[in-house]
Amino acid sequence: MRLIFLGAVLGLVTFLAFHVLFPSPVAPYRELQKALKDPDHHSSVLWALSTRTDGAGWIARVELARFLFAQGQPELGISLLREALAVREAWEARRLLAQMLEALGQPAEALREWKKLLPYGEAVEAVVRLDRDKISAGKALVAGRAYSQALELLAGQAGAEAALLRARALYGLGQYKEAAHEFSRYLEAYPGNREVRVEYGQALERAGQTDAASVAYKAAGAAGAYRLGSLLENLGRTEEALTAYRNSSEPEGRWRAALLLEKRGAFSQAADLYRELSQTSARVADDAALRLYLLSLRTGVQVEAAELKKLWPPAFFWLLGEEVPTPLCVPDSPLVIPLAVKIADELVRQFPQEGRSWAKIELEVALRNASAPETLSIGEWFARQGEWRHAFSLGTKVLAEIPCPRAYRLAYPLAWEELVRKWSAEYNVDPFLVWAVMREESSFSATAVSSSGARGLMQLLPSTARWVAEEKLKISYQDEYLFDPDYNIRLGTWYLRYLLDQFGGKVAWAIAAYHAGPGNVRRWGAEALRPPDLPGALRAPETREYLVKVLNAWVMYRWLYAGG
Repeated sequence: MRLIFLGAVLGLVTFLAFHVLFPSPVAPYRELQKALKDPDHHSSVLWALSTRTDGAGWIARVELARFLFAQGQPELGISLLREALAVREAWEARRLLAQMLEALGQPAEALREWKKLLPYGEAVEAVVRLDRDKISAGKALVAGRAYSQALELLAGQAGAEAALLRARALYGLGQYKEAAHEFSRYLEAYPGNREVRVEYGQALERAGQTDAASVAYKAAGAAGAYRLGSLLENLGRTEEALTAYRNSSEPEGRWRAALLLEKRGAFSQAADLYRELSQTSARVADDAALRLYLLSLRTGVQVEAAELKKLWPPAFFWLLGEEVPTPLCVPDSPLVIPLAVKIADELVRQFPQEGRSWAKIELEVALRNASAPETLSIGEWFARQGEWRHAFSLGTKVLAEIPCPRAYRLAYPLAWEELVRKWSAEYNVDPFLVWAVMREESSFSATAVSSSGARGLMQLLPSTARWVAEEKLKISYQDEYLFDPDYNIRLGTWYLRYLLDQFGGKVAWAIAAYHAGPGNVRRWGAEALRPPDLPGALRAPETREYLVKVLNAWVMYRWLYAGG
């Protein structure tokens, strides 16, 4: 404790000296740079800087904690790291905290921190090492999507709970037949678990065992009714599917029931279901409002069209060929440039090596207490630096509060503009469509990887990307190339052109096919439909939602940058 006190006192003295001797806003970073080059002789500088509430203070806390750990004093650094992580989350700081807690003999606390870092390899090893209960450790690994490691840990473990964890890990790895076997072992012990019955049915269905899947869904009662209906509809057994859907408590199931009723000419019953769903907060509410409106046009069902249209996203107006309502837009507030932005610019200018990363930390710390106008300025700094993921995130945040032009431009940025315009011109694709797909696929993260393995800005599956690159474009391919923006945008834009050609230039169909694949779009019978009927034909709810989101983004891009 004496060492802490002496360090804090010395730090305070040094801190006061900084304010007298180093008035420049980046002076603390200059001192930080010196301290990091020789921490043994500059721990007092780190102590001084650790009292600051800006980015320099955040870095100093983490580096001082690292120094204290190396000196065999982990207990002195733990509070510093907790303070830092309360202000800004960072993987390396969380990892250091877990290591310190483990070194200090606090395995339960260390385990809690390591679990937050799953599925990274070191975290997996730590969870296995610290949690002596294999079931508990396996549960953490499955929750953290470390499926292969969970299977290795649970191999040979007896009991129903171990079987359930193995089943979920196998399902996550796409080994559906093996997953079904493990689900069945669990259900032998707990036959009344309806949630697991549904999971069992999904594994059987994915494994191609449709009859067994049907039995599993039926045994799950109302919990399995939607899945049962979907399976039966895929098999062409529409009457049985309708019965199952009507027994479902899920809005998606009732939505499918209404579609089948409409298809068979039971317009009044369909309209009742659509009306009911349109008045809920379920994700099918807007779809139901569209179907009810279309039904009214075609059959004379009485509806309040204006009320229904209030539920529509911009995509539905576009699909109907109606004028898209002008988005709400208020004037920009006066420009406010926080000190953190000025410091960030100076850091990038004065520190060629560390400046960019330090600037990002400075701004991320400042965001904790930033006003909306300040957040916009910080977002615009990230945009100028080509940090599109950050810019988009901040623009989206402010847009929900203040729908002004600056917020719109950040939430719908012209990311990697030179590359997008280059490849969209090469393959004759609307660049705004490329940006819309990119926005919804990866949120402008060049390193994004989905649970299905899709990669990069336009979230291309390696199998599709290899086909485009090697067979169509005659260029070399490696999976890691998909994290290069130029390469990814090129392949994704070419694939959009390919899908547009496949569906006669129809944008909405190409978007749906980008998500679900052209084969599924055709199998669902969507190819010959009128545009407003397309959403209802998309059997996968995720594809329907994706279509609407991308069309919304496309409409917004055209409004912002092309005048309509």
